[in-house]
Amino acid sequence: MANADDLRRLAEEMAVAYEMRVNGINVIKKEAVDLLNTFGESREEMADNLRAELARFKSDLDASEDERKKTDQAEVSQRSIDIENLLSDFDTAHQEMANNLRAELARFKTDLDASEDERKKTDQAEVEQRSVDIDNLLSDFDTAHQEMADNLRAELARFKTDLDASEDQRKKRDQAEVGEMAEAWRNLLSAMQAARGRTVVAGPVEVEAKVEVKTVEEVIEEPAEEVEEVEEAAAEVEEEEEIEEVAAEEEAIEEVAAEEEEIEEDLGGRILDLLEDRSEGLKMTQIADMLGIESWRALIPVIRGLIDDEEIRKEGTLYFPSE
Repeated sequence: MANADDLRRLAEEMAVAYEMRVNGINVIKKEAVDLLNTFGESREEMADNLRAELARFKSDLDASEDERKKTDQAEVSQRSIDIENLLSDFDTAHQEMANNLRAELARFKTDLDASEDERKKTDQAEVEQRSVDIDNLLSDFDTAHQEMADNLRAELARFKTDLDASEDQRKKRDQAEVGEMAEAWRNLLSAMQAARGRTVVAGPVEVEAKVEVKTVEEVIEEPAEEVEEVEEAAAEVEEEEEIEEVAAEEEAIEEVAAEEEEIEEDLGGRILDLLEDRSEGLKMTQIADMLGIESWRALIPVIRGLIDDEEIRKEGTLYFPSE
């Protein structure tokens, strides 16, 4: 019974609540309709006001535009008058300036003509003065040239005299030297005869000997065959000496080449040892510094040979041992 009563009360409450909700909705609808009607009236009123405002604005704008046109027209007319007045003033000023320029040019031309006449007179006087100076200079030059020519002739005469005297002294010295050379040649022949088993007496002293004694004059007059034999013997001796010298030079060159080859081989080994100890590579200047070599250019043929033999390799400016 209690549940039925509760259910009955709940149903009554629900019915009352539904009736209240329906009444509220009706009130809301009525208020909304009233609000829409009010909004429509207000919108219509606002539209009428806007139309009136726009009409007044258009009327004011038209009036303002007419006023602006009138003002602009008046301003344009005034500016046209001002421009005409300005052009008239400009023409007047231009005409006045042209007249002034013509007058200035006329005065300038007059002054220029006067200055040109003065310059011509000055130049003519200067030319005449320079002509006189040149004539005087040429006269002085001719006098100095003649004096210099006379001095040169005197100097040449003295030089020729001194040269002739010097030439005479030279000839005397040459003759004395030729005599000494002839005496030396005779002594040489005497010594060569003595070397061949003969005795030569240079003076009048007589000596008993197993060989024939001859004077220097007799030795000189000996047949040319003996002289040729001596010259041939001397030539043979010189040729043998030259052959021995060439052989000695070749032997020395071979020894030097062998030593250089040994030095290059030793230097190449030292370079390989340096590069193997440094995986980051070395420049040629660094290698020369480490080996105590003053000029790194001395390493160029050695390093080139190592590269050709593929014992080292080059990357940029660095050298590495071949992998």
